[in-house]
Amino acid sequence: MKLNSGRLWLKTFVYGAFTLCVLSACALILFYQRFDAQSVRHNIVHEFAQRGFDAEINGSISPHFFPYPGLDIERIAVYPAGTRSALLTLDKLDIDLAWWPLLQKQYELRRLAADGMTLKLRQQSDGRLNIAGLLQKNQTTSLKLQLDRFALRNTNIDFQDEISGHTAALRDTQLELVDMTSAAHLQLDGKLFEGKREFKLALSAPYRISSNKITSHDISAILTGSGRNTGTSLRVTGNLDINTATLQTTAKALQIKLDSTQPKLQLEASIPHASANPAEVLIPHATGAGEFSYAQTRYRFNSVLDQLKLTPAGLYATQISSELISSQGPHSIKIKLSAPLQLAGLNTLRMDPLKLDARLITPVLPRGQLFAALDGTLSGELDSSRLTLRVAGKLDGTRLALALDQTGFLDPHHEAALSIDQLDLNRYLPETKPEQAVALFQNTAPLQLDWMDFLHLKGKVDIGELNMGRFRVRDINAHVEADRNAFAVDNLSASIYEGKLSGSARLQRGKDATLSLKQQLHGMHIRPLLLDLFNFSRIEGKGSGEVNLVAHGKSLAGLRDTLTGQASVKLAQGALTGIDLVAALKNLPAELKDWSATSLATDQKQKTTFQSLSASFDLDNGIARNQDLQLASQLVNVHGNGKLDLPQSIIDYTLDVKANPRSFKQLGGVNVPLKITGQINAPIYALDFNAMVKGKTSPGEKQQALKQELKKQITTILP
Repeated sequence: MKLNSGRLWLKTFVYGAFTLCVLSACALILFYQRFDAQSVRHNIVHEFAQRGFDAEINGSISPHFFPYPGLDIERIAVYPAGTRSALLTLDKLDIDLAWWPLLQKQYELRRLAADGMTLKLRQQSDGRLNIAGLLQKNQTTSLKLQLDRFALRNTNIDFQDEISGHTAALRDTQLELVDMTSAAHLQLDGKLFEGKREFKLALSAPYRISSNKITSHDISAILTGSGRNTGTSLRVTGNLDINTATLQTTAKALQIKLDSTQPKLQLEASIPHASANPAEVLIPHATGAGEFSYAQTRYRFNSVLDQLKLTPAGLYATQISSELISSQGPHSIKIKLSAPLQLAGLNTLRMDPLKLDARLITPVLPRGQLFAALDGTLSGELDSSRLTLRVAGKLDGTRLALALDQTGFLDPHHEAALSIDQLDLNRYLPETKPEQAVALFQNTAPLQLDWMDFLHLKGKVDIGELNMGRFRVRDINAHVEADRNAFAVDNLSASIYEGKLSGSARLQRGKDATLSLKQQLHGMHIRPLLLDLFNFSRIEGKGSGEVNLVAHGKSLAGLRDTLTGQASVKLAQGALTGIDLVAALKNLPAELKDWSATSLATDQKQKTTFQSLSASFDLDNGIARNQDLQLASQLVNVHGNGKLDLPQSIIDYTLDVKANPRSFKQLGGVNVPLKITGQINAPIYALDFNAMVKGKTSPGEKQQALKQELKKQITTILP
């Protein structure tokens, strides 16, 4: 037969295939003859017992031949020794062994696949994992681990940290490692649940195994979560070296990037070098930066951490230096902090000692910035979203102490107790001209109240001295409550011009701002109060006053122009300065023709003393009207009425001056009207000619009326 005959090659192929089948069948028969299910069951249970666990196999154990010899084991359950609470369950376990070692009665594990695994993983109070015994290497086993492929399908893992109480879960997880003996690759997909949040997890990591070392470069881990109007993505890249004997891990060039859409968050962290083992993670140096936006507020930060340590007991850093910038429109707060960091149980925060520098920049403070340098402590509980700040230091040079409790991070609510030695608002309010009446309320610039968007505040304020314009208040105590809609001051008490102030105030946001004032004054000196508030110095005395006012407007000037409500004052043992009414009555002009043009001389050194003065005012849109002014003294009694126009800063007032008949019986009928007009801070006093001839129509009647008055001239009044 020729060698190149087709029949020869066909016979060769057929005989060769037949021979291979016979040999395979013989090997299979040999494998099955050597297989003992009961022995396998016993060995598996014994292996778990060696590690301190009870195990049972409730399903079948059967061999398979293709593509490798191995075992199919069903329904495995593993328990901590002496308990019946399953730690690990498997629906099915496929084990593949190497052919040649098996024929030599050696067991070399090449492939392992688990389906339907459920694992209850727990970190115990001593920091050890409850499966630590399963990870121990058995030196006496006849099974040689030489895996080429490893797979977990439909796996569910529940994790609980007994130290922090933190829980998490993996669901429907698929894990596969391929080509493990050469250029291996790990692929992981699943769902991560943390609280009520759900994330998708994807991990890709090429790696190589040599001796007891696993080296992985270009690791990429992505965690994504989505919900209604929100999305979150966490990406981690870097390089890892793992010692499989000691589980010592070294990481290099780790980059972490976090993005979230609602609230909008971008965070990047860089870790040049880190090391880890089952007991701790050490990071010599790390940096981080990010941006966070919530509602109308934007946060930016940069942080540097030194000697960071993560253990089962918590997270610690010898020093954290951070800069935080919070901005809302034109307003911004810049904070620099420096402190050691403790985060026990990854929950309990403490930074002590804390050094804090804060700077407030806002158009509300056109004359400067607000700067504070403080020292103290920061503590809190992250799980309950609570922070406590206790600091003391200086605010623009004056002593300050602050106790602040915050609840919530995204929409924080605060309770505070603030104590300040002295607060000079003139450094931050717009400049005003001291010669203007109501100097504080001359500014027509629109009120900017968007700074209130930051506020959810309740607290107590103590201020040693408050300066506003020339106005001075001391020993201020008040309760404050504020949110984005209103700023309210209640239970207010203060020392004011040697008297006492009490009451409340409220600023309400809206299309127009609304200011409400309810104040009572007791025992105050009226002249310095009016001088500092209105640049008006014509009244002296000590007494009490009360105001109940409401104003609406878009500016300070607008609030002034809409002041509406009631005000009253009662004074004792005082004086009207700038005029001596007794002397004025003595010096009435003798000639009739001079009466209508007579102005009374004013001099700050002149005074009209009185025993009592009272008046009440009704204010309507910035105009104060009075009908009941009464002044009583030993020489004269005065009744008055008129108005003060605050928007125009003018006065139009009439005084009816009458000699006191008890002191001057012969002049009891003298009644001289005076007119006060002009600027509030520089009024003009004049005889009211029109009042004298009121009701007279003809020139003759007016002449006769004035002659009768002239007969009553008091040029002979004796003091």
